[in-house]
Order: sequence, then structure tokens, then C-alpha cells
Amino acid sequence: MEYINNELHFGPDKKNLMSLCANYIRPIYVYDLAFITQRFKQLATALDGVRLYFAVKANPNPQVLQCLKLAGAGADVVSLGEIKRALESGFLPEDIVYSGVGKTRHEITEALKLGVLQINVESLPELERIGQIAQELGKKASVALRLNPDVSIQTHPYIATGLRDNKFGMELGLLPELSQCLKRYAGSLELVGVSLHLGSQMLEFSGYQEALTKLKASFLNLKKDFPTLRRFDFGGGLGVVYEKSELDLEARLLNEYAGITKGILADLNCELQSEPGRWLVAHAGVLLCQVQYVKKTSAKTFVIVDSGMNHLIRPSLYEAEHRILPLLKNPESITCDVVGPICESSDFFLKDYSMPVVKEGDFVAILDAGAYGYSMASTYNLQELPLEICI
Repeated sequence: MEYINNELHFGPDKKNLMSLCANYIRPIYVYDLAFITQRFKQLATALDGVRLYFAVKANPNPQVLQCLKLAGAGADVVSLGEIKRALESGFLPEDIVYSGVGKTRHEITEALKLGVLQINVESLPELERIGQIAQELGKKASVALRLNPDVSIQTHPYIATGLRDNKFGMELGLLPELSQCLKRYAGSLELVGVSLHLGSQMLEFSGYQEALTKLKASFLNLKKDFPTLRRFDFGGGLGVVYEKSELDLEARLLNEYAGITKGILADLNCELQSEPGRWLVAHAGVLLCQVQYVKKTSAKTFVIVDSGMNHLIRPSLYEAEHRILPLLKNPESITCDVVGPICESSDFFLKDYSMPVVKEGDFVAILDAGAYGYSMASTYNLQELPLEICI
């Protein structure tokens, strides 16, 4: 992000964002495909030999998915809708890992008919359901067990997924029953992997290291009974810095993360899988919106824009801080709350935020909005969804 001749430019090719607002109708998500490709190559280099499955939930835009497919990614999906979007975007069934805690009979049936690479199982009842459906279809389902190591990481509680009081994964103590189920459905289930995911926004790795060590032991024990076990999915969750530009720090954290992963898992001599999402696309997206009013009260100044929690819910839901910059540079500054049009007090982007002065009609960019932005958007208050543009 850089001002050139006082106008904000974005991405490796320094695209002038103001030019995208020439025929502005409503807020616009802008994704830089060159930057996404660059980030994928950086991740693939650090995790050399690991098969990377992009977490489609982070950003299901078809052009983004096509870009990542071209770069060499597979697709990690959590619904039949995401399976269909991945297939429409060029992924093959054998490129798809199917995760998620609430897979319906219909979804499982369709996934098995399509022949997706792997289903990551989240519960004993789900494993039994997959076994039954595969048996009825005369197929053999390739499954991985998502195991919950009961390990905490430093992140927002809403995006932590590795503790025993989370709905995700299965406790290690359940392994005997899972093994019995796999043997009972030996004709329709094939155990191919174990899976781990501790949560999102991981910027410190002691918990991750502990979890890998625990699951490595479980993998080795399972392999004694199930020689088909050949994949270790260590999930995603590598974090990014939202509050300021810290790409060098993120590169160092990536190398630390990769070093820990390889150091613990290398001697398993199995296929390693990962499910990155945010790390690939967060910085590659911005949300452009327009200032409608600058409202001053005795207590505050509010900059009211035409986008809000309906388009980017992360600040309201996770207390996330996305930087905001005007598209035209202004040397003067103001302290304000940047808020949206939605009829909720939680509809804000930033509070008591120091930013360059803006006026009615000006355009601003909400940064680092490429992950969990449009994919979590809604039509609450019957507001229209934002537009999307890929550059």
C-alpha cells in the first residue's frame, strides 16, 4: 500500500485504487491476484514437500480460486456448496479435502459419488454415518480423523478450535472406539490420515508444537493397526498482522512455523497436508467504501461510511482492527469512530481511530480484508452485498 502523487496504490503492480471508483455504485472488495500468487509461492517454498489445500471459506471468489489452482493449491472445503464452487473453479475431486463438523447425509453422499480425495471426520457418529453411506453406495471412503489434542493457542476464543470444550475434532481418549468403528466398516472405510487444527491467527507456536508431538504419537500407534495410514494434515491457522504492515515479521514467523513442523513430522515419511487460508489472501484484499457523513457530537466525531458489519463483520465479531486509509492523501488528521449504516451499536470498523481528515463523498480503503470478508457478508437490513473485483 503506497501513496503515489497523493493517490493510494495497492499491490505489487501498484494499482491506482481511485481508478476503480470511477463508476462507483456500492462498496467494492478488491483482490490482487499477483499478491496471492506471491504469497502462495512463499508458503510453498517454506513448506517444501507439503500439499497445500486452500481453505475456501476464507475467500470463495471464483477468480481467487482459479488463481490458487493455477499456483498449485488443492481445496479445503466445509460444505457441498464449497465443493461445487471448487469444481466450478477448476479443481478436480481428487484436489479436494472435505472438512467440517456438520456434514449431512446428502452432502456425504454427493462427496462420495464425486470421489473427493479425503473426508476429515469430526465425530464418532459421523464416522459411522460415512461408513454406512459408503457401504450403501458400494464405495470405500478415504477418511482422516480430526483429533483434538486439548491444547490452547493464543487467539480470540471464537477462532480457537483445539480444546476439548470446542465442537471441533475428537478427543484422543476416543481412539479405541474409533478404531473399532473403522474395523467394523473395513469394507467401506479406509483410514488414510490424521488431522489437526488448533484455530486461526496463530502467531506463537508453543501450543502448536505440543499438539504436533501428541498427534505424532497417535499417528504411530494407529499405523500399527491401519497400514493404509499415510497422511498427516497439520491444518492451517498461521496468523497475519492486521494493525500495521509487518510482512518481514510474517516471513520470519512462517519460517519458524515451517521449521517446527518439519522438525517434528519429517521422520514420519508420510504425505504432509496443510490448509492455509488467511495467510494467503488477507493482505491481498481491500474493501473500498464511500464516506456519507462526518457527524460531530459533543463526545465524538463519527465518520459514517456506506459499508459496515454487513460487509466485514470481523471488527464486530472478533474485535479485529483493520487499518483504514483515504484514497486521496491528506496531511491533516482526525480522531474518530469509523462506523457503518447498520442499525446496531456493534456496527463499527474502528473506534477512537486517528486517520487523515476525510469529507463527505471521499473514498476510503479498509485494508487486509481479503480473508473472511465477503465470505461472511450478509444482506442484514436488506443492504446489498458488496461488489468484487480482481486485479
